Amino acid sequence: MLVAATALAEVRVVVEGIDGDELANVETRLTIRQQRERKDLDDTLVERLNAQAKRDIETALQPYGYYSPTIESELTGKAPNWTARYRIDAGEATRIGEVDVQLLGEGKDNAGFKDALRRIERRLKPEERLRHADYEDAKKQLADAAYASGFLDAHWEKSELRVNPEARQANIVLHMETGPRYLLGTVTLEQEGLDPEFIERYIVLKEGDVFDPQELLDQQFALGDLGYFQSVEIEPKRAEADAEHHVPVIIHTTPRNKHRYEAGVGYGTDTGARLSLGTEWRRINKYGHNLDADMRLSQIKNAIGANYRIPLGAEPGENISLSATTEAQQLESGDTSKYTIGASLNRSPGDWHRRLYVEFIHEESELGTTTTEVPNPEDPAGPPIVTVTKNKVTADLLTPGVSFTRTELDDPINARQGWYLFTDVHGAKENLLSNASFIRTYGLLRGVYSFDWRTRVLGRVELGANFHDDFSALPASQRFFAGGDQSVRGYDYQAIGTRNDDGDVIGGQYLTTASIELERRIKGSWGAAVFVDGGGADETFPVKMYYGAGLGLRYRAPVGTFSVDLAHPLTGEGDAQFLGLRLHIGVRVGL
Repeated sequence: MLVAATALAEVRVVVEGIDGDELANVETRLTIRQQRERKDLDDTLVERLNAQAKRDIETALQPYGYYSPTIESELTGKAPNWTARYRIDAGEATRIGEVDVQLLGEGKDNAGFKDALRRIERRLKPEERLRHADYEDAKKQLADAAYASGFLDAHWEKSELRVNPEARQANIVLHMETGPRYLLGTVTLEQEGLDPEFIERYIVLKEGDVFDPQELLDQQFALGDLGYFQSVEIEPKRAEADAEHHVPVIIHTTPRNKHRYEAGVGYGTDTGARLSLGTEWRRINKYGHNLDADMRLSQIKNAIGANYRIPLGAEPGENISLSATTEAQQLESGDTSKYTIGASLNRSPGDWHRRLYVEFIHEESELGTTTTEVPNPEDPAGPPIVTVTKNKVTADLLTPGVSFTRTELDDPINARQGWYLFTDVHGAKENLLSNASFIRTYGLLRGVYSFDWRTRVLGRVELGANFHDDFSALPASQRFFAGGDQSVRGYDYQAIGTRNDDGDVIGGQYLTTASIELERRIKGSWGAAVFVDGGGADETFPVKMYYGAGLGLRYRAPVGTFSVDLAHPLTGEGDAQFLGLRLHIGVRVGL
């Protein structure tokens, strides 16, 4: 039996003589390259595309100042395979000649244009190579400065890029008529359910201020971040501006439902199967007080908590918070239960979020066992009596503390560039409603950097130290453990730490973990990752490090990145719980 198959037609395109941005733009503009895999390719069509290539190359080089390139083309081969080769000599670049930038009208001496004019002067210098992008950026800089300074009627009296290819010179003319300057008029907020004096604390738009579209957008986002409104729309009544060009502004809002309920089920390697129930009361009264409560049940950790917030200041997220939680958790070598009540003052100085807090904690922990041997009084020569006792720690702690958080991400869900930092210091003093003295410090830094739209690298560093009078008096929550999805993959959750004489993990005084991960998008929302983690929790510093490495599968969704990792521990020393592959399943939000 003979099976006939039609060979796939293709044109191989080779561009020589240029590189960098110029090469990338030429390859993008070449029609023959864009259509090199068309199903209907034949000799006639390929020859026509090859003839068009010269015009494509000339057009692609002009934005970089090359108006007189020399192009040699060569088309070889025959159906179904051809090779199109283009040798390019870009020639001498066109240089900038005269630069004439002028502001006309009421805003010609306005200080709001100074930075834009200074940047234009640095980029559009006589004798510099012409780049169209610099010219377009200069126009955008002036237009943005005009709108930010309230000149809403600004327009170009003249905007010209005059290129003389033979003389290889380009003259630039930018004349902007600014028109009158607009100011904010009366600002009216339409809302219901909240006290007017309370909600007006968050209105930063003031009558008489310069009309800046960006400030209107910032105001819209700020009101949306409060959580009281389903939608916020800011409507400038420009047509109703008065003779002094004051523009009235109306802020329309739609309230959110007062109550929200949620339920969820899931699975995570560190928690096992889990169930969550939650509710939020967004507006308890007209002063914006709100309450949220949730219950999270899993095979390893259970928690029930409530948080009551009283808004403060004029920034979203600034409040006094009153909280109460109860938790129970299975540890590697025992169990712990904790009850906490607390109060905190949350502020946002600059780009940081600061939390000043005080908490009272009652915690009961079982951290391993102690084995003792004593002679048998009835048979002194026989085997000793072995007694195994659970190590129980009961702690009452009044812990004041402070934490700082900062996030700089280009996308809060699936970040490609940015970083996150969290630091915390808290402690307790014996006999001040506490039965132990200590100071606990902790810091976490995460970062992400993208090489291109497909590839990004993620890093993490975690450090902790506990300064105490008696380590044995500290409950589990004040000790350090490592291992698990968010720590050192390849090891059980919180399975790394100082061990007692019976081999039980009892936590450490110091903590160090680090991770590096390379993630590559493969197709659509699917991707893969390779990673190396390291870390340990120990009674001395530097800590003994345990390492793990592995491969992962990634799926990017609107709520975050779902990850499935297969990790292998690289440090074991014969400890059975450290040997073999481990599966890690979780969701990453942000980075």
